[in-house]
Amino acid sequence: MPKSRPTLPETEKITINLGLVDLGQIDLLVQEGFYSNRTDLIRTGIRNQLAAHADVVKQAVARKSLSLGIQRYARAELEAVRAAGQRLRIQALGLVV
Repeated sequence: MPKSRPTLPETEKITINLGLVDLGQIDLLVQEGFYSNRTDLIRTGIRNQLAAHADVVKQAVARKSLSLGIQRYARAELEAVRAAGQRLRIQALGLVV
């Protein structure tokens, strides 16, 4: 019988500490029917923030990913990274030019 791979959970539980004022406002929005529960509001807020920062996430993924084959960097791209005070982490299996 082949071994089955363990499945990853669809969600992961986290713990956050909120001030009483924030928690009271969350509970008020839930009571008024804007959200079904606290979790719904928190998930919505997180999704909104992730959407607002989607470009930053994409850029970070592009900077940190492994390139296979030939990876080219234009001088202007490298100078823009330097001007922003950032560093590139270049990982390539092949040629970087």
